[in-house]
Amino acid sequence: MLFIWKKVWVWVSLEDTRWVKKLPIQYWFPWTDNTFFDRASLEQDSWAIDTLVDATHSMITKKWSEWTLWGLVYPNGIWFFLKALLWEVKSSWDEIYEHRFSLLESNTHPTLTLWLKTPVWSRSYALAMIESLDLNAEVWGKFTVSVNLKARRWERENDFDVNYLSENGFVANMLKVYLAESLEKLDVAENICLQSITLSFKKEVKDIECISSVDPIDYITSSFSIEGSMELLFENNSYQEDYLAWKFKALRILAEDRTHPYSDDDYPTFMLDLAKVVITDWTPAFSLNDITKQSISFKWHYDVREKKAIEVYLKNTQAQY
Repeated sequence: MLFIWKKVWVWVSLEDTRWVKKLPIQYWFPWTDNTFFDRASLEQDSWAIDTLVDATHSMITKKWSEWTLWGLVYPNGIWFFLKALLWEVKSSWDEIYEHRFSLLESNTHPTLTLWLKTPVWSRSYALAMIESLDLNAEVWGKFTVSVNLKARRWERENDFDVNYLSENGFVANMLKVYLAESLEKLDVAENICLQSITLSFKKEVKDIECISSVDPIDYITSSFSIEGSMELLFENNSYQEDYLAWKFKALRILAEDRTHPYSDDDYPTFMLDLAKVVITDWTPAFSLNDITKQSISFKWHYDVREKKAIEVYLKNTQAQY
């Protein structure tokens, strides 16, 4: 049976026990780009035999799956990916719910179950671990997230019914970006006029394996990094000077959806603070008959003195996950 890609649905659940499928299914992800691959490692034999052919036999030694999900940053849906990315979260609520995420210094980070449904079959993928997550915004565009995951191979599921959640995602014109000398000074910093910004989170994920199994039995995180880039107008030399002076800054990305408020004073909010970043590359763009621009790349560091790294603040309507 042929079908269009639009009829492939993805849901996400946060696992209570690692690689044990989480039911009920918790969140329908309204993706706009999605790839999923079943992977296998093959080992081939080449015997001493009367032929020039380089292989005489091969066997599967390992099986797993790889995913990429792409879509808008939604105030309720991004919670699952932030939890799996950072783990540590403290929530409070008074009609509107507030969540504060920070990096838990553990090698064992949370795992997800991914649920996939098409017109011809339904599958689940347990022990899904985020390997990388990218946030991106461009002028006149959307505020998007792209998530790369690895997981155990699929299991066939009976057909299941789930609920859809309609919510408004963030767009780029809801975004503000600040740089300051310290976290405390971000509250009084000026918004930077950007053409684009990308923030890339990467985990070094190690497979835990046993010789008696074709499947990885677990994944652990051995390191965590954040890098980013921004394009902006070239109005002065301040970023070039910060680059050459190797000057550390605090960075804030703030998205507020004031067009769809929860109340007079509450609206969907995403705020990410990095305690210490440094510009690692500065490149001007000169083109005849075009506005002068500049691009900077930066890398996140751990602030040893303040013992701070990252905090993400999220305001939404979801109390329990």
